[in-house]
Amino acid sequence: MELIIHPLVRVLMFLLISVLCFTLPSAFLIAWRASTSLLDLALGCLLGLVTEAMLFAFFAMRAAAFVERLYRLPMRPALGFILRSLFLPEWEHPIGEARNGDLTPATRASVLVQVGGPGALIVHESNLVLLEWGGAFARLIGPGRHRLRPFERPALVLDLRPQSRRRRVNAWTRDGLPIQTDLYLSCRLRWQPNNPENEARLIRMAYQLDTGSGEKGYGINWAGELADEARALLARRLGRFWFDELWSPYPPPWHAPPHPAPRVAGEPSLPEDLPGLWGIPERRPEDAPIPARWEEIRTEVRGELEKWIHTRNWDVEILHFAFDPPTPWPEVEPMIREAWLEHWRVPWRGWAVHLQSQALQEQLRQRELARAMGQRALLEAIAAVVQQEQPLQDPQRGLQRLLLRLGELIRH
Repeated sequence: MELIIHPLVRVLMFLLISVLCFTLPSAFLIAWRASTSLLDLALGCLLGLVTEAMLFAFFAMRAAAFVERLYRLPMRPALGFILRSLFLPEWEHPIGEARNGDLTPATRASVLVQVGGPGALIVHESNLVLLEWGGAFARLIGPGRHRLRPFERPALVLDLRPQSRRRRVNAWTRDGLPIQTDLYLSCRLRWQPNNPENEARLIRMAYQLDTGSGEKGYGINWAGELADEARALLARRLGRFWFDELWSPYPPPWHAPPHPAPRVAGEPSLPEDLPGLWGIPERRPEDAPIPARWEEIRTEVRGELEKWIHTRNWDVEILHFAFDPPTPWPEVEPMIREAWLEHWRVPWRGWAVHLQSQALQEQLRQRELARAMGQRALLEAIAAVVQQEQPLQDPQRGLQRLLLRLGELIRH
């Protein structure tokens, strides 16, 4: 009913003004010439039409010039806006479109965005549009064709499709080594039609992320904001680990078997009181199995990200979150490999030095033992010689014989 009454009121006003413009010049001419001829009446009507057209064109152009200066529009769109607002406020023209999470380029350049309705806006599937009137939020519209009231304009667009983002994460480990990885995040907005609380959260999120720059488009990059936060959380989490903890191919101690595996003969034994030794990979890092702690890091970062979403009061659902195995920067990777090899060589070098020292000790022990055995044999031989030799009357001669016997024993 409203669509019928308003145009009728405007048409009646237009006819009244036209009648006044027609009759006044005609009455003036008739009174001036005191004539009632049809020619004078027609001349007066023509003069009224010209006067009316001039007055209408003057006021319309002045109004269009004001709109042109106020909204920085070309004269032709400004004049069209004035005519539609006066005579065709319910006419659904021009028509704008919102698709793929943003307004189309033609819509962004139209008077619908810069000034507002009257007009129409077609919202394609998986899009939400926030409308403003007088610089304040007016309503939230979903997919479909919607008529825009005078000065009602589309302000922001929300994309309901699942969003995927990829971010390069650069972090520093606890021992100061630079590492890098790629983060993958998939998420989407939860929209529940006719749910005021859900719509209020979406509207609040849209205005929180609004940059106010129409040059970058009218879509809200909420997924990019979430991916940036996930990148910061992952970088902080990776910074709590030593590099060898991130790349150890062995499981942590609480996943280790209860009984140690048999050792190779001669392999150095590790101290029993050495806690938290997870091992060093003995092969290329890209061939090492994925440590269990990577899955723990992924789970913890996802939990922190969901907590962050709940804190911001966003209606966002995380569909997938993962990251590639962290790798060192290409500049430091050769040094890390050399450090790994050196770390692997150190215990074996120590074991070799230990074996050499034990061999030297054993050699010295055998030498000392041989010397002691020789001394013992010598003393036993001396004692035997002394017992064999009978005491002589001449002590000097007995001493000589004893010395000769002792010399023979020493030579043997």
